[in-house]
Amino acid sequence: MKDKDKLRGSVTLAPSIPQNITRERLVGLLPRGSSTQVTDEILETINKMGEQTDLPQELLEEEVMSYMHLVGSIKGVGINDVINATKYCNLKRSYSNKQAYSIVFPAKYDERINAGKPVDNYVAMYNATKLVTAIDKENLVAAHIKHYPYFDAAVKELAKVGLYNNAGTNADGEKMTVSPMVKVQALKELAALTKQPEVSQFDIKINPSDKALDMQEQMNQQLEKLVNVAHKQLEAGADILEVQNIGINFEEINDAEVVN
Repeated sequence: MKDKDKLRGSVTLAPSIPQNITRERLVGLLPRGSSTQVTDEILETINKMGEQTDLPQELLEEEVMSYMHLVGSIKGVGINDVINATKYCNLKRSYSNKQAYSIVFPAKYDERINAGKPVDNYVAMYNATKLVTAIDKENLVAAHIKHYPYFDAAVKELAKVGLYNNAGTNADGEKMTVSPMVKVQALKELAALTKQPEVSQFDIKINPSDKALDMQEQMNQQLEKLVNVAHKQLEAGADILEVQNIGINFEEINDAEVVN
């Protein structure tokens, strides 16, 4: 199976028709105020992406258009940079970083190799650029989504064993059956995998009772009276220490609350 077929089937759903990329379409996708020029050479480079990488041309075209917003938003990044990074990031899905780099930048790669110089540091630096990092981030797919086909296949196989008492066929093509215990275990696992998620939500509202509100109101009224009395006593020349002694026994209040 070719790499482009693997990419179509397992990693992403590639569009099946060309995107008909034109100069006008690319210009329209550039960030507002961008002065980047879309040349014939750029269009030709885009049209040869699939040929160079052996990946679906339609997919690469679609991704290049979706990453055009990165032109100018990352200092020094132009359309050619986005094209190369798009190819590189997609190749990394099937190849090592070093192999992907050698396909996208064959001249640079061969030059280093022929000169007997290391290329791994070049690859590592390119892989860590802001452009590649930005595209990798946009390509991130949650593991449970990326590997959903395996989950689906596992559920179907469990259904065969648990629901239909069928464990497939042997080397001779004969239908195999399973024991009741295996059937029960398969059904339990199938039920666990397909169980509807439970929603756990607590909606607790705490409001004071009418009795508590009434007691609070009475206390506020008493405090207001005490404040007024204290104010008058101070104006009459009473000692402030005597005025501050309001004569409330908090132990009696607490005992009363317990009894009630």
